[in-house]
Amino acid sequence: MGHLELENLEIRYGGVVVVTGFDLEVADGEMVSLLGPSGAGKTTVLKAVAGLVPLASGAIRIDGRPVQHLPPEKRAAVMVFQKPLLFPFMNVGQNVGFGLRAQGRLDGEAHRRIEAILEMVQLAGMGRRKVHELSGGQQQRVALARALVLKPAVLLLDEPLSSLDAALRQQMRDLIQAIQAATRLTTLFVTHDQAEALMMSHRVSLLLNGRLRQVGEPRQLFYRPADPEVARFFGGDNFFQGRVRGGCLETALGAFSVAAGEGNGHLRTATIRPEDIRLHPAARAPRGCVMGRVLRTAFEGIATRVWVESPGGTLVVLTSEGEDLRAGQAVALELPAARIRLFPPTGSHGA
Repeated sequence: MGHLELENLEIRYGGVVVVTGFDLEVADGEMVSLLGPSGAGKTTVLKAVAGLVPLASGAIRIDGRPVQHLPPEKRAAVMVFQKPLLFPFMNVGQNVGFGLRAQGRLDGEAHRRIEAILEMVQLAGMGRRKVHELSGGQQQRVALARALVLKPAVLLLDEPLSSLDAALRQQMRDLIQAIQAATRLTTLFVTHDQAEALMMSHRVSLLLNGRLRQVGEPRQLFYRPADPEVARFFGGDNFFQGRVRGGCLETALGAFSVAAGEGNGHLRTATIRPEDIRLHPAARAPRGCVMGRVLRTAFEGIATRVWVESPGGTLVVLTSEGEDLRAGQAVALELPAARIRLFPPTGSHGA
């Protein structure tokens, strides 16, 4: 079991509030990522759950039991840090068994468990290997094994892949996902990497400036952001405004149908992702397209990013067919209404 509940957490460093109003629930067997830019407070939340940082207020419960007043060793939550933090004077097996030794549980059964965990993290037969003989990826696997061997109710991962190169990072992503799926270990995973969060998590929680902004399945945050700031974090570049009248959003880019019940007269902000805009030659523009001119392009490997000057301002398009585009070229932009995300009206923008 490993049901984690974080209720109205406030965390301070000195007199400075770092995290406030933080509510999050991680179900038993679920993997939830805590995503955000550097300095957002992600690691601070993880340390608070682990018992390494005190709360100013709020509650932390594991399987319904309040743990915010308990020392780290009594919380059933184990943290794996960004750096492996292995003991250089111990071999691999001794590092993995360190927590069991501290608990006085290093018996024959424990040794068998250490061997099983080493096999799980793909380090079978390496128990006697010295730490300095391991690669960075192998050292991080030892750190993961040291946490897993304790059978925690909650596993806390603090950007454990950020120091690895791209190939090793992908291998570790796959390994962590496989282990979590096999063990169904409740996991809270901190990362600043959007792709990592979207790829690895059952749900994503986005933390910005110490506040939790949106929690949901990866596709929800990516395609249905709660507000423009969330959309910008996930690569949203295109924002425009208009008023809802008669089931349409009327903007400088044109009129787009909206869902029933959106209301009339309100000034609304809308967005469309760069990859959802369809680019056409100006001479063969389908009906309803927005006309514009290319400002510049940037090749990004599998796609080309194109900045287009339009009547409603600059729009950014991500296309796989942009290799022949040049600055100044006339183009037509098709904005599918179904791909436009309309944000709720703000109090200051009401008609």
